[in-house]
Amino acid sequence: MTGLQIRDLRPEFGSEVVGLDPTMPLDAETARELQDLFDKRGVLVFRDFGKADINFQTYLSELLGGDPFDPENLDVFEMLVSNREERGGAPFGRLLFHADMMWIEKGCTVLSLFGQTINQPTIPTLFVDSANGWNTLPDDLRKRVEDKFAVQVQDATAQRAESIPDDVLVSTFEVEERLRLPVGYTHPRTGQTLLYVCPQMTHHIEGLEHEESEALLEALFDHFYKEDQILEHHWQEGDLVVWDNIKLQHARPNVSMQGPARTLRKVMIPSPVKFSTGMASYSKVGDGMM
Repeated sequence: MTGLQIRDLRPEFGSEVVGLDPTMPLDAETARELQDLFDKRGVLVFRDFGKADINFQTYLSELLGGDPFDPENLDVFEMLVSNREERGGAPFGRLLFHADMMWIEKGCTVLSLFGQTINQPTIPTLFVDSANGWNTLPDDLRKRVEDKFAVQVQDATAQRAESIPDDVLVSTFEVEERLRLPVGYTHPRTGQTLLYVCPQMTHHIEGLEHEESEALLEALFDHFYKEDQILEHHWQEGDLVVWDNIKLQHARPNVSMQGPARTLRKVMIPSPVKFSTGMASYSKVGDGMM
């Protein structure tokens, strides 16, 4: 018996785990239980987990990703999402729903955030489940997309600037990347079919004129991001949240640099140094830089 207590956060996805001792390596039974839970639930939340340093965060993220790795030789690469730290990424603005590095196949399989400095009231992180999005598609909408491909880019905000809030964050990268994948994308590890489109990174649906593509995407988004399908995580210091970055998408409301401190320690699996996207610069839709 592992002694872990599991509380489901939504019927379809998301679980809180209580009773995990953040030591490395975890015993085989605990590791298997967490891996099985991760594949079924997509996002795991560990509250009051202040003892989890960057090494354990990386270890747990690697473990849940399922690929072989050496716990004695972790590829530790720390990033920050922060409105205070000078080196923090995405320091301000609203983030539309997305999965990190959707423009690179298996570019980021697992993502985790740790609540390093959290002053209240803080801005939550929002999650939706792409498998649930696909499984609940109305029949008529499924027929329109089941044989279609979507093109993913680093930031598709420009073409939607007239229909989204001015506070949405825009990311510009040094190297342009794009990827063509089925709208109904098969998860490489679990075999689940995912609704693999998002407002931040899906540029268009292949074979359709711009207006037709945008109208179809809008219909998918209206279905996918209904309020009753969203899981909100309200941050406290010491929270560790780990999720399947292929199956889950995340977003957030507007973060202000003048608002309460919000610094999250971020780990991506694999390490982003393996990819060539370069550094990002940030603006907002309302800045007129589109």
